[in-house]
Amino acid sequence: MSDSVPTSRPLAAEAPSQRLLWDLPTRLFHWALALLFTGAFAVALLSSEHSQAFLVHMLLGLVLVFAILLRLIWGLVGSRPSRFTSFLFSPGELARYIRTVMAGEDQPSAGHNPGASYAIYGMLLLPLGLVLTGLLKTSGQKWAEEVHAAFAYGMVAVVGLHLLGLVWHSRRHGDGVALAMVHGRRPVAEAQAITSPQTWAGLLFLLLVGGWGLGLVTSFDPASRQVTLPLLGTRLTLGEDKAKKEPGEAVGERGRKRHDDD
Repeated sequence: MSDSVPTSRPLAAEAPSQRLLWDLPTRLFHWALALLFTGAFAVALLSSEHSQAFLVHMLLGLVLVFAILLRLIWGLVGSRPSRFTSFLFSPGELARYIRTVMAGEDQPSAGHNPGASYAIYGMLLLPLGLVLTGLLKTSGQKWAEEVHAAFAYGMVAVVGLHLLGLVWHSRRHGDGVALAMVHGRRPVAEAQAITSPQTWAGLLFLLLVGGWGLGLVTSFDPASRQVTLPLLGTRLTLGEDKAKKEPGEAVGERGRKRHDDD
């Protein structure tokens, strides 16, 4: 099978059968992204920034960014439909796709269509920005707080549009695309399918992400709010200590204390 066969173009007109299209690492990353971001976002909404529970939000973010880095590697060396080259669309191609959708003339694709492709780019890049601005917030960069919130709600918007597109596609074409990230199969021509689910790589993905997460949890010190990044040995402080005060605030408190003593 030649790797030059495109997978993100309209399906062949041969009434294709259900065949394997998405390998196991891609499917596992899909669900890891969904679970980790949902968990981190929910914790951020339901807990105070200075609470112990909020630290879970930051630990989940560190696990998520590691999973994304693995997906970026797989996007270069993985199975053909999972490589970035298979769903690299220009803005012009995206605009044409939107016009065909609005006109009701779109055709289902074997791989990612232009709309889904741009959603994937957003869901890969925004979490990286979220972790970076989260760490900058911790270091006292006040501007990073607003940017962090903008990235978070931007991610929610991209995920929402992706889900709406999935529902719309399923109702329009009825090709079972919603389950493709469960069993990995789509109605594609034989030339567009993959021959192996890459099970070994999927198990390695689980091992690496699980090991990274376990390393974060076991090295985390709640008292100092510090965690050591596995393999790297770098120590990070998660969140601002609620006892930490701005200089002006600290001076004011000392002044009030002296006043009370008098």
